[in-house]
Parts: sequence; structure tokens; C-alpha cells
Amino acid sequence: MTPDFTDLDYVLVTPRYPRGWRNGGEFVRTRVQAYQRAGLRGAVIDLSGTEPARHEVDAVDLLSIPASGLTPLLKDAAGARCAVLAHSPDPGVIDNLLDEVPSARLAVWFHGYELRDYRRLASNHTSRELSAITQQRRQLNAGRFRAAGRLFDDGEAAVVFVSAFQRDLAHFDVGVDSRVSHVIPNHIDTELFRARVRRPDEATKLLLMRGFTVRNYGNDIALRALEHLAHRPGFDRLSITVRGFGPLFATETSGLRGFANVRIEERYSTPVEMAAEHFDHGVYLCPTRFDTQGVMLGEAMSSGMVTITNPVAAIPEFTDDASSLLPRPDDPIAFAEAISWIVDHPEEMPALSAAAADRVRRQCGYDATIARELDLIRERTA
Repeated sequence: MTPDFTDLDYVLVTPRYPRGWRNGGEFVRTRVQAYQRAGLRGAVIDLSGTEPARHEVDAVDLLSIPASGLTPLLKDAAGARCAVLAHSPDPGVIDNLLDEVPSARLAVWFHGYELRDYRRLASNHTSRELSAITQQRRQLNAGRFRAAGRLFDDGEAAVVFVSAFQRDLAHFDVGVDSRVSHVIPNHIDTELFRARVRRPDEATKLLLMRGFTVRNYGNDIALRALEHLAHRPGFDRLSITVRGFGPLFATETSGLRGFANVRIEERYSTPVEMAAEHFDHGVYLCPTRFDTQGVMLGEAMSSGMVTITNPVAAIPEFTDDASSLLPRPDDPIAFAEAISWIVDHPEEMPALSAAAADRVRRQCGYDATIARELDLIRERTA
């Protein structure tokens, strides 16, 4: 495998890139597709390979390698004088990038989990689990913060965060402020998630569509809220879809099985399938205990859905009470009251729907995200 990076504008390094049946890394793929449409030529290095392989995906050269094979490719990229981009690098990859690539040509994206002190999400684990993993997580913290501190203090390498909340948290946890930092949210595809203003009669059509992998996603908050509403008059007026996958799915959805008006689907959804589900529903349930942006919330808002979420972590950067209903955090009863409120006040649907879609277009649409990333890449191409 001897790639030629000579005529490229960028080489992008990522832990995983989707292709065929493989999911994961979709937020990187949407960027690569947008860069291609803008006329940039690039290659992707996917570090999830067990042995070197080369594919063409999205009209881009995709090099799948184990992380141990990264150094020679970075040397080639450095010699080609193109920009080198990296998403969610682990400490070893950060060191490799800084050792092999001129800092003035380097831009690194962090999306949240990569630099966060594990103790911030201790509630994802039982006390017994925490006791078993504490030493390993402390070592993980130390390795992450050491490598990130080196990157932050470099002075030329660009560091990109998806929210100001995430940037400030990373600076605090790492103990070093990044000297060249940008806040650029993840792009929300407003063409795929096309706005449709919701009618009042759609207030009873509820959708919960999330991953069920960790507790901080907060799906249990909405599901307990729906169980609470099941004991109230009028529950049978609701049409509810719950879709997702992950180790918590079966347990968290068990209380809603058996209701004729609740459809429960344990499956992964492609972006196109997500947009189709949005179109068929009016209200999107998006509880959370912690988010560094809330991309699925943004996609639902872009579609014009009326969203119910919790004002925690970075969420207040991306919505407000003119665009969403914002019940008290970690409170299923408050979440149930928010659902009841929109069902009882369906005339509010059009205004909330239009405001949500407009906010996403302004804050996470092409000009606010991809266009800024294109400028950053061009600045870093020698």
C-alpha cells in the first residue's frame, strides 16, 4: 500500500470510518463528503484496521490500518505539504502527529469523550463497577491529559471543539488552555433533515430515537415519564415510537412493552431513516444528563420537530425556551409534564417548530460549520 498524497489538500486521521455495513464515525464522513463537494481533494486514514487495506469510499482514498502503521503515512503526508486533520485522537496518535507533522499544518478535533475526566460521568457506573475500573481510568486520564497538554501548548497546531462548554471543560481538566483553539459545532445537514413546520395535530406523535449505550444519554428519563403518563387519562391518544440500540435498550424499554400505541424497535438507523422517522412524527424526546453538543437534538430541530430536552452541559448553547421545551434535569415527572403541556397546547407547535429549524440553520448549518472548516483547512495547506 503506497498512497500518493502529493496532490491532496488534506489527509484526515480518524479512529473509525463507516463503509458498507460498518457504522461509527458518521460525523467524520459527512465532513469528508462536504469537503469533496467543495472541491478539496483528500484521503482518509482509518485506524480501526487489523492489517493494511485500501478502499475507495465516497470518491475518497480510504486507508485502513492499525495504529502501529500510522508513522510512515504521516511522514508521507508531511512531505506532501498538505493539511493533516485528526478526529478524536488517543494519546499515542497525538504524540505521533506532533512528532511527524509540522504544527502549522495540523488541526485536531475533539468531540467530548476524548479529554473528559472520567469522574464527570461516574453516574454511568455502579459503585462496584467504579471500584473495579478506578485505577485504569486514572491512568487513562493521566495519559490523555499529558498528550492534550502538549498539543494545547504547541502554539501552532489548531484545536477544534464542538462547543464552548466542551472547550472550557477540556481546559479545566487538562490544566492547560489551548493556544490556538476554535469552537465549530458539528454540521447539521439541513438538506437531509429538511424543515417542515409541525401542525397542531402532530403534538401527539412522539419519537424517542437514540443510542442506549450509556446512562448519561438519559433515555430512562423520557421512558419513565411515558410510563407515568400511561396511568393518566388520554395516554391512548398518543402515538409513540421508541427506536435505538445498545446494552440498555431491553431493560429501559421494558415498562412500555404491551401498549398498543407504543412501537418499540431495537435497531440502528441510518441518517436517511432518521430523517424519515422525523417526518412522520411531531415531537422529539431527547432527554440528557450530559452532552457536548447534542447532534441528534439538532437534527430533530432541523427537521422542524418540537423537541423536549434538558438544559444541562452544552445544551443551552444550542437551544432555548423559544425552540424547545426544557424540563428540570433528571426528573421524569417534570419531563412528563412537558409532554403533557405540548399535548394540551398544540397551538404552540408551529412557532416552536419554526424557531427550532431557524436556530439550527443559523448555528449549525453549512456557513457556520463546514465553511469555517474549509477556511481552516486552506489556511493549513502549505
